[in-house]
Amino acid sequence: MHNFKWSNVPIPQGHVFILVAGAALHIWLPLMLFESSWLNHIVGWPAFLLGILLAVWAVTTVQKMDISRPTKIIVSGPYAFGRNPMYVAWTAIYIGIAILFNMGWPILLLPVLMAFTHYFVVQREEQQLEQQFGETYRQYCRNVRRYL
Repeated sequence: MHNFKWSNVPIPQGHVFILVAGAALHIWLPLMLFESSWLNHIVGWPAFLLGILLAVWAVTTVQKMDISRPTKIIVSGPYAFGRNPMYVAWTAIYIGIAILFNMGWPILLLPVLMAFTHYFVVQREEQQLEQQFGETYRQYCRNVRRYL
């Protein structure tokens, strides 16, 4: 675990805020996803673990570069398949947690989270990367999808 910086393990505030808001709504007005708890585990654990594995893969791919101040475009590992694997990972973790705890509200709030992340976070980050890396970043965008 010496090949990465702990500061590269982001905790996306939007995901945390919306998950907490959904959990609070669930406490106030429960909205269950499934009748049987075994179904929560069958569906929730794979989503949660997939998110964790993708996050670990993304962070170890970046290694010691500070992702808040990138010095190059990462085009290997999960970044070869999607430009934002950390947001995809956190979304899978979010979904996994909501399903594991049988909370419908976070799932209903998921479109709000995704819209917020896309319009207020990802697009801003993409503008900064395009300003910094120019044609290199534009070429990367032409070759690699934004999310999946």
